[in-house]
Amino acid sequence: MSKMSRIFPEGEGPVWRLFFAGVGVLIIAIAIGLWLSLNPNVLQNKYTAYQPTADSSRIRVEVGGTLFSIPAHFTRSAQTRTQMVQNFVELHALLPDLKPYRKSLEKEFLRLDAASPLVIITLRASQRPLPERRIFEDVLSPYVAGSGQVRDDGLQVFEFQPDAPYAGKQLFRALPVGPRTKRLAPPLFICDSVDTPNPSCESSFDLGRTAQASYSFKRAYLSDWETIDGGIRDMIRSFRAAARARSGAR
Repeated sequence: MSKMSRIFPEGEGPVWRLFFAGVGVLIIAIAIGLWLSLNPNVLQNKYTAYQPTADSSRIRVEVGGTLFSIPAHFTRSAQTRTQMVQNFVELHALLPDLKPYRKSLEKEFLRLDAASPLVIITLRASQRPLPERRIFEDVLSPYVAGSGQVRDDGLQVFEFQPDAPYAGKQLFRALPVGPRTKRLAPPLFICDSVDTPNPSCESSFDLGRTAQASYSFKRAYLSDWETIDGGIRDMIRSFRAAARARSGAR
């Protein structure tokens, strides 16, 4: 008889198997704990990773003191859907009509090619020191070369100087028509050169004094700038209006 058989009498084999199983589970748990202690960002990275949902129910989010009520299928991570107060929220939609995520559209949301219809919208806490209408004159214009060429799509294009922070990119300034408030704060787009693989464009605008929205899309859609910019602004306004309505209903 072995020592183990003397400890566990004959006929009680399953008992000692459970003992060894428990020891094995304990060893695995200790190993996982040690690995997580050496890699503390693993769970957080998974939490903030790309995890879209087709759920259309609204979530309530506060960014920079600004409240939003956002349909969940516009969100890109689980963190956005579980934490109310955040400094950074990333959303997505498909151009041209800003369709939210659906399982049937999953391949379109994963495209990275130059003709991808994906637009990434970011809401972040931010205190911009200058009003929108002065960003071009005071911040960007010292870095551009020449007076800019006006295109048929209502954009004025500028080349950045070689020593500029955005060297190698192009600046597009919208020349909108309509109300004075719209003309005083024209959208600005900073775009990759057409020679860049899969070139993209980005733009941003303020949401009050403590929050900002930015968005990026493929340069192939730049000629639709007015529809894109107007659609995104209207969508974010609707998120803010829905949040106020829900607050007032309580």
